[in-house]
Amino acid sequence: MYQSFKAGEAVKDPTVHTIAAGLAPPMAGSNTYKHCHAFVEDIILVSDEEILDAVAFLYKAGLVVEPSGAAAFAALRSSKIPDVKGKRVVAVITGGNVTPQELTQLITV
Repeated sequence: MYQSFKAGEAVKDPTVHTIAAGLAPPMAGSNTYKHCHAFVEDIILVSDEEILDAVAFLYKAGLVVEPSGAAAFAALRSSKIPDVKGKRVVAVITGGNVTPQELTQLITV
């Protein structure tokens, strides 16, 4: 979706590779792009390393979260969301669609 926002239209990008597979489909559908364009103010990118850090942090706090579900928290944890100091902030954390073996590999990398 980030590439589509930059291009101003829904685009395909089959070269995207990330541990957050649920956030990186090879294309943005035209309807999805139209809705995001109308209602989304900005898209903030986080690196795989920032996502892994968030997954590990959440795991240590007792939460089992797949990489895609930890992206919003990763953005907060890495200070990529401006002007939140002293405010109450909500990050939706989702996704238990990760096996124990995958989670072990993710948090020990």
